[in-house]
Amino acid sequence: MIDNVTDVKKALYHNRSDLAFIVGNGINRFAYGNQKDVSWRDLLLNVWRQLSDDRLGFEIKGISLTELYDIMELKFTSLERVKVKIVELLSQWQPQEDHRILQDKIMDLDVPLLTTNFDRNLDDGLDKGKLGVKKDFSDYYPWNVYFSDRELTSPMDGFGVWHIHGMLDYKRSIRLGLSQYMALVARTRSFLHFEDASDNFRSKNQNYWKGYNTWLHIFFNRSLCIFGLALDEDETFLRWLLIERAMYFKKYPERRKGGWFVYNKKEGKIADGKRYYLNTVGIELVELDNYKDIYRNMLEL
Repeated sequence: MIDNVTDVKKALYHNRSDLAFIVGNGINRFAYGNQKDVSWRDLLLNVWRQLSDDRLGFEIKGISLTELYDIMELKFTSLERVKVKIVELLSQWQPQEDHRILQDKIMDLDVPLLTTNFDRNLDDGLDKGKLGVKKDFSDYYPWNVYFSDRELTSPMDGFGVWHIHGMLDYKRSIRLGLSQYMALVARTRSFLHFEDASDNFRSKNQNYWKGYNTWLHIFFNRSLCIFGLALDEDETFLRWLLIERAMYFKKYPERRKGGWFVYNKKEGKIADGKRYYLNTVGIELVELDNYKDIYRNMLEL
């Protein structure tokens, strides 16, 4: 475990040529501060209040946020109404100074930036690009779409922002529900495995595999620094993907990459089960003292 900025900077610098970042909604909460509450929990509850006269008479316990999203689909008949409202609310989020600082720092490092966010705050001022041929693109799964200051020929080429769970530009791509996460799992399995095999990675073990022009290629071929993301049990798809990544490295140990999960120690102790999970999938814990260390100081390599 790493417990200070100096040591994590050394670790990242040592892996600089082999690095990628995964950034979650924490950057929005840090950048907006007290201006607005931009947690996913409050976003969903806000949508619920706007679409339903039925007020939730209970704390959101015993139900995950991904399940709550699916419950909305059942309750409001059409998921389209929910997505339209979410797009409307997220479109009001505008980039702040801290978004630009983070973007500039990772751009200077010239490494990929993957995000679980749907908003365009980390893409501000960047051009949209697509890898692969036209038939590779789907507005439902725009996994080959990136935002950068230049044209890329491969996801590994350098700086680019990639959206794991979808983006505002393509409303159909947004994934928030448990059933949608399961669909992501099924699609990703078809990229990684041959037919019904669960652990052979025959579809991944080739020079130009199906995910070659997508953010998946970064995920399996770079050391990952994860921050601004709780990575709790709600993150079904991402946690499963880290397990698949660890299984792939077990089968091909010569391809193994590192990883770090960064969090603010003032948020409280990480549960033992989560620590065990992260350690098992090859992700080292990094405990820092404050959010400024995470979103600014850590990246000054």
